[in-house]
Amino acid sequence: MKANVGMEYPVAAPISAYTPYSGISYGAGFVVSQAREANLSYETEDGEFRGDNVTLDSANGVIGYTLEFENTGLSNTVRKNLLGEVKGSNDEYKITGASAPDVGFGYCAEMRDDSSGTSTTKWEAWWFHKIKFSMPNENHKQKERNKEWRGTTISGKGAGVYLSANADHPDFVEHKEFSSLADAKSYLNTKAGISVVST
Repeated sequence: MKANVGMEYPVAAPISAYTPYSGISYGAGFVVSQAREANLSYETEDGEFRGDNVTLDSANGVIGYTLEFENTGLSNTVRKNLLGEVKGSNDEYKITGASAPDVGFGYCAEMRDDSSGTSTTKWEAWWFHKIKFSMPNENHKQKERNKEWRGTTISGKGAGVYLSANADHPDFVEHKEFSSLADAKSYLNTKAGISVVST
């Protein structure tokens, strides 16, 4: 059994080129923020073929996904790179009607594995090949007597990509298990084009 007990190190990188059935490449990657929570919801085709009042076959392949990512807050630079905000001449950041850029996105999930009878910690690096984020809402509030800590949540819509010439179906997400956080970070850094493992 593997139970999720934590997550950290969310990273992203802008898509610089994508050629279907050839590959995808990314620009300079960056650390997004500190992670709080990620909720991944898959969309499936849910098709049924029926005959004589029974289901003869069905299809449930993934056709997309939504990722809700809660973080501790985004810097202005990250908002620009991730949400497509525009930096003005006086260092103001403008929210416009332009669509956000497509990016690659990833994070490390901490897992507790006790399948062998001994509890060990594993790390799963998750990478989303092509996703577009938005911030559905923001909330600002006055200071109360008891301090309230509020992060932000961004919503990502994922798309499939054909990464190889012999691909029969699009790829959406991949994940890989590691025995250490450093190795999981290194894997994501390679995906996102980050040269040094960030702490």
